[in-house]
Amino acid sequence: MIRKDKKTFKDGSVKTQIRVTEGYRPFPNSSPKQRTIKSFGYLEDQEDQDAFWKEVHACNDSLKKKRDLRIEIPVSEMMYTENNRLLNYGYKFLESVYQLLDISTFINQYQESSGFRGKYSLDQIFSYLVMDRILYPSSKREAASRLFNYYGMENDFELPQVYRALDQFDGFFYELQQYIHEKVESIVGRKLEYSFYDVTNYYTEKNFADPDETYRDRHGNLVTGPALAQKGVSKEHQLTPIIQMGLFIDGNGIPVCMDIFRGNMSDSDTLKENLDGFKKEYGVARTVVVADKGMNCSHNIDLLCSQGDGYVFSQVLKGTKGKRYQKELFDPEGWMQNKDGSYKWKLITEDYKGHNISFEIGENGERIETKKAVKRQRKILLYWSKADAEMAAKKREEKLRRAEKSTKNNAYGIPHGKDRYVKEEAVMKETGEVLDKKQIAKVTVVDKEKAEKDAKYDGYFAIITSEMDYDAEKIRKVYHGLWRIEESFRIVKGDFDARPIYLNTRPHIRAHFLICFTALVIIRMIQHFMGDKRLSAERIADALREANCLIEKGGYVRLLDVGGKIKYQEIPDKKTGEMVPTLKFSNEDQIALDYRKIQETFGTEFYYAYAKQEDFKRFFQGMKLIERA
Repeated sequence: MIRKDKKTFKDGSVKTQIRVTEGYRPFPNSSPKQRTIKSFGYLEDQEDQDAFWKEVHACNDSLKKKRDLRIEIPVSEMMYTENNRLLNYGYKFLESVYQLLDISTFINQYQESSGFRGKYSLDQIFSYLVMDRILYPSSKREAASRLFNYYGMENDFELPQVYRALDQFDGFFYELQQYIHEKVESIVGRKLEYSFYDVTNYYTEKNFADPDETYRDRHGNLVTGPALAQKGVSKEHQLTPIIQMGLFIDGNGIPVCMDIFRGNMSDSDTLKENLDGFKKEYGVARTVVVADKGMNCSHNIDLLCSQGDGYVFSQVLKGTKGKRYQKELFDPEGWMQNKDGSYKWKLITEDYKGHNISFEIGENGERIETKKAVKRQRKILLYWSKADAEMAAKKREEKLRRAEKSTKNNAYGIPHGKDRYVKEEAVMKETGEVLDKKQIAKVTVVDKEKAEKDAKYDGYFAIITSEMDYDAEKIRKVYHGLWRIEESFRIVKGDFDARPIYLNTRPHIRAHFLICFTALVIIRMIQHFMGDKRLSAERIADALREANCLIEKGGYVRLLDVGGKIKYQEIPDKKTGEMVPTLKFSNEDQIALDYRKIQETFGTEFYYAYAKQEDFKRFFQGMKLIERA
């Protein structure tokens, strides 16, 4: 801009100083200042004022164009100064999705209506913890230590307020999930014809299970019961108390809702607890629940069919549950196979006895379940895969080698848990008399007979479904979609580092998982909009983590190189045709390529090494997810 300043001299004369200036902010969100681009002297001293003004306006107009920057850095500049602090701006991409989901509006409305008396913003804390969980997953304490490491982020809170805010987050645990669902539905739509459901667990750092506690259930009722952290069957073979999480995702792989359960609850029981709320709160008229064998129990099947829903469950083939299908499994008749014989299948129909389940409200308000016997039909897909059979054989051979070794030197025979205090004694069945140990020789041997029986099932699988119009191909295709929920669990556990859980109270634990759930939705939204160029959660976080800058004096921003990993050369796979990496380096940077893909997904480009803060701010404002054709 052109600035005219009147200046009075000692002799009383007044002159007009002409300067071309521009506004800037020394730091993000600081008060604006002005710097002089060029001083043209005094207007009254100019002989040809027309030529003078032409030169002034030419200089002013040049500010609107890109020009070379000249930044002077004193040699005495110290390392530990604000100007030399590395700031991440990659979080802005995540923040734009957060804003697209309009989560701030929900939390601010909750803060106003709940009578919250804190002097800090719940939305500010929640959004910060979500962004930090994706980029730098860690404990809440460590997250708070990075408050000032993000470019342009206003963080006006401290660690004690973070812990107090977790209690408030628990207050809208279910409501926020439903709100996010509605936003996702309006942006990309929901595919709830199939509802993929699974359960996993997260271990804690506790040594013992928590005692009973009083809390409010999903319907707001005050109940007393077991705490969340309980000893149970850990999927990661941990011996500490665990906490269960059940998750629903839609056909796009975007999470719909989740809930938290105590660690000693069986997987199948969590579906019963989750299903009623899922259908009512999310307006689902009918859905086909797709799940693995952990959800496959008669009660869940009866519950789904009684509500008019369907199921596609995997089915065990060994033991008591699988005995009913073994005749068809080993009958050579009725099987079909592909050209090279690497895959074969058989589709059969089964009549079975089930129950119609209904609920009534008792005198004390409790739900009373009633059952009525009924006959139903379902389809069973039996199939065999050569690749899976070979893998099962290799795993069994490894187990046999370990078993053989243990019989020789007692390797792999270290007792755990209660087995440490259990001993074997040989007794007479009739009298209970303990036999003389000197007369008894106990010998451990490898049970090869059992191994031979297991080998018969190598490569065989079964899927059962209530959908009688499905053919074999559709059953496999629908069930195959379950991989997305397994990937979601890996993201939460691995990329978001959600375990071990360091928090103790029920509200804090539930708030922790609500933060992880929101982070997962944001990542899944980005992946959905990336289409065929979809990156993994790890690669998205790697690229955004490397998007850093420095604030230079005079209100300029220096953007550092986004990169740091050499890309490996790729060649097409001979069988699938997909590009797979080799062992050779290429001349490209993997993170730089990924960052470009992210920028394309958000419809923005900004690759300048230096920029005015005002220009950099406009870059952020232009971020918007773009659907790929």
